[in-house]
Amino acid sequence: MSALGREKILVTLAVAAVAILFGDKVILGPLSATWKERRDRIEILDQQVLRGQALMDRESAIRRKWLEMWQAAIPRDRSVSENQVLESVDRWASASRISFTSIKPSWRTADDGHLLLECRANGYGDLSEIIQFVHALESDDLALQVNLLELTQRDDKGSSIGMNLNFSGLLLPEVLK
Repeated sequence: MSALGREKILVTLAVAAVAILFGDKVILGPLSATWKERRDRIEILDQQVLRGQALMDRESAIRRKWLEMWQAAIPRDRSVSENQVLESVDRWASASRISFTSIKPSWRTADDGHLLLECRANGYGDLSEIIQFVHALESDDLALQVNLLELTQRDDKGSSIGMNLNFSGLLLPEVLK
């Protein structure tokens, strides 16, 4: 084989290598990246469809639960809401034998436009009484949530504990029903 024949083969191989490299970088690389993106997107959409179908299958249970939550929310009238919450606090305090020094309800508009009844309560009792009261508040059908609970020691033995409690209830607007 002559030098001219070898040069032709080398040039042909170099051109082929450049064409293969160009095809890989310009055509195959972006094409395979696009296919991967599409495959990932299809996978996400399949999961969303499955989740949507599961929600549709559970629609009646979800609606029933929403109705229960709606009915458990504090009443839509402010004065009735305050009265109901304060009566409940009094009932829980009597059952747990906690003593309150102050309870201050106030209304606040949440970021999403809903009204919140926020209550600040100061009281005292022993640890088991406080636990019983907080459990009653959190587990009652009335939709209330403890936001802050601070406990402080009132005596040297730790048998009397001071409690600062902030809790709130959500007033749902009629439109959400």
